[in-house]
Amino acid sequence: MRDPLFWTDNASSWVNDLSKPLHPEMQPAGRLLVVRATSKEGKAMRNTTITRRCALALSTAVTLSFILVAPAAAQSGYPNRDITFVVPYSPGAVGDILARKYTALLGELLKVTVVVNNVPGGSGTIGTVEIFGAEPDGYTIGYGHNSPLAVQPHNNPGLPYTNAEEFTTIGGVGHQSGTVSVNGASQWKTFSEFVESAKADPGGISIAVGGAGNVKDLQLQQFQQAAGVEFNIVPFAGGGAEAVVAVMGQIVDGVSVASTSVRGQIQSGDLRPLAMFVDLEADEVDGFEVITHREYPGMLYLQDSSGVIGPKGIPEDVVAVLEAAHLEIMSNPEFIAKLEADGYVVDPTNSKEYLAQLVSDYSNFGQILGK
Repeated sequence: MRDPLFWTDNASSWVNDLSKPLHPEMQPAGRLLVVRATSKEGKAMRNTTITRRCALALSTAVTLSFILVAPAAAQSGYPNRDITFVVPYSPGAVGDILARKYTALLGELLKVTVVVNNVPGGSGTIGTVEIFGAEPDGYTIGYGHNSPLAVQPHNNPGLPYTNAEEFTTIGGVGHQSGTVSVNGASQWKTFSEFVESAKADPGGISIAVGGAGNVKDLQLQQFQQAAGVEFNIVPFAGGGAEAVVAVMGQIVDGVSVASTSVRGQIQSGDLRPLAMFVDLEADEVDGFEVITHREYPGMLYLQDSSGVIGPKGIPEDVVAVLEAAHLEIMSNPEFIAKLEADGYVVDPTNSKEYLAQLVSDYSNFGQILGK
């Protein structure tokens, strides 16, 4: 997958002022997968495409599992006890959902119990700090996300880590696009109506996000600048699950999270899907109106990317075991189907590729934030 191209024509001094618009430009690149998209003619579009990396995982996972797992496990004795998998978000959040599916397969492959430990807060940084400070023996790993790993270090110089290079990367999973939903009982039936209300009452329409300065927050900042509108963006430190509770309780007018986080509430009618920020020709995806840079020139597509990380210094033979297991999980057709059904663009990467992606994200987001 090619990295998106980010650049700024004048560096912004925006740091933690979440109400100040950004002024970058970007040309999207790379390929997106989508579930149940429909074209402007109302025809169903292709549901699933296997990316180059997915094909790579399919062709190499079995080989890696025999070459790496067996010898490495024999050399290190790893694993011989339970593994803790830290999720830096609340139960029910998109990262938690992915992690529980992933760890079930990881436990089966490694023949140990993998215990999910939710450590939410700080826009994902509290749990990520726990991973950072863990013993580097392979028995504490966790969910890696580009918000705490590539965005928050720019905004929070007090973090004990400065970038993803201070972690051990196991492998990447893929990414998701941002969405906007409202309470099912709200007055807004379309995103256009929602935006018009915001234009008529600048700062009066509130949207919850799962953390200050996270990727969804930055996406809304980008839309505000492109559309000439001002929302009241309300961050919830515990992640997307808390933001969803806020819109369900009508504490806020809308919520911007990954589609996974609101799928059940949309199906029940408790929430109404309005918009998805994604570069597609389709008019809608799973009920979300597709919002593109063609309608709002200059708007960037900022995507959540996720993977698996551990503390820096995990022995190479242990990393080899975890990396081989990761690639085998990412070649599992049922697991891939579940992720795609949840709106993921599945794009498996190995340890080195995932680190390179996070390093690139760190640089790109730094440019967006004027760092």
